[in-house]
Amino acid sequence: MHDAEQDPRRVGRDEMNLCEFPIALLTDYPSEGVKTMVFEDRHGRLTVSGSDAYGLPTAPDSDVIVGLIQLTKLRNDFTDPTVEFTRYELLRLLGWPDQKHYYQRLTESLHRWVGVTLRYDGTWWDNRRKRRVDASFHILECVILPDKNDPMIESSFTWNKIFFKSCRDGNLKRLDLDTYFSLKSAISKQLYRFLDKRFYLRPDWTFGLPELAFEHVGMSRNYAVRNIKQKLQPALEELEAIGFLEPMAAADRYTKAGRGAWNIRLVRKLPAPAEAQPAEPGPTGLERELIDRGVTAATARDLVATSPAERIRAQIEHTDWLRETKPKRVADVGAYLAEAIRKDFAPPAGFEGRAERAARETADRAALDREVEARRAQAREREERDRVRAYWEALPPERRAALDAAALAGAAPADRAAYEAAAAAPVRRLLLVGLRDALIRHRLGLPAVD
Repeated sequence: MHDAEQDPRRVGRDEMNLCEFPIALLTDYPSEGVKTMVFEDRHGRLTVSGSDAYGLPTAPDSDVIVGLIQLTKLRNDFTDPTVEFTRYELLRLLGWPDQKHYYQRLTESLHRWVGVTLRYDGTWWDNRRKRRVDASFHILECVILPDKNDPMIESSFTWNKIFFKSCRDGNLKRLDLDTYFSLKSAISKQLYRFLDKRFYLRPDWTFGLPELAFEHVGMSRNYAVRNIKQKLQPALEELEAIGFLEPMAAADRYTKAGRGAWNIRLVRKLPAPAEAQPAEPGPTGLERELIDRGVTAATARDLVATSPAERIRAQIEHTDWLRETKPKRVADVGAYLAEAIRKDFAPPAGFEGRAERAARETADRAALDREVEARRAQAREREERDRVRAYWEALPPERRAALDAAALAGAAPADRAAYEAAAAAPVRRLLLVGLRDALIRHRLGLPAVD
């Protein structure tokens, strides 16, 4: 009997690229006629394309990939891209019922993944080269199911070499399979995988609400802000209930960042500290933050006792920024951070603090809002001019003459005097057009032009 059959719910692994963007729909069945999904961030985009026969992957298909990664870890610890398995053991690992319908669903999922194309444009992290690259591939190269009527017969699947290389290069993180498979909502599961990766860097994150919902969770882009909040709320409550997220009131969770722009704050709920022993109290505050980043407890106590608190906070922020933007620069985070505090390292080149970054992002969003509003105003002006012109061009000659006469008669005395005083015919025509357009705008219910 294989290990997976004995204990399928042990701690698993998750491939880091798959945590960043969703690769499956949030629904249980493919959407009719929809065969492509696109997700983007500041680095580039991911395009997920389904086959004509099976369409896009669905929420249960995402669970299947998690299960296949775990089977690979148990079978050969990522030394061979081809893995033998039985559908029965995979069904057990996923927690699906041992019923014919679920065997059919599993078989369909495996075939669907063979036909799905993932195209990463500047967003596939190459862990060996420590940079983002372009990559396009099917996540599964092939699946062999010898006898679909006998689930106990050995089947096999083979990973695509690009994906398998990422696993071999260590671009993996731990994944609590008990927690993951216990989650009821597909939104909860995708949010859990994404945040579990991000929380490794720091426990407190603020994201643009649409960016998180659309690009990293995979929610419909048709949702307005209020719909996003409504759809996210059950998932947030589920993640709070299992002790993964810190519970927050809506006023603390969501902050307005500009016109139509909202941010969402997500904080990992840390385990309650053990009761401190009177003789040796446990680390708190800055000590805890240093230890969480790999500094030994003794060194953390010494640094907090001998270094200004502001220097420690600044160097923590510098180090977190380096880990996020230039991970190759820091091999041993704890040793680097301790040395940075002792010697008060200058901020790294290109460093942007949280406050500066938040201010820049807010300013960028405000500038974008102004640009969008200006474009809308220009479009409204063009539409109004077109309506005025269409109104005029639809009039027969006699009604045009009557309209011009009415425009002159109803004009302000100063405007009429300017028209009558104009000696040059082109000037008189221009003034008359202005008076005429003003009258037409009034008749059409359009606002007056300043």
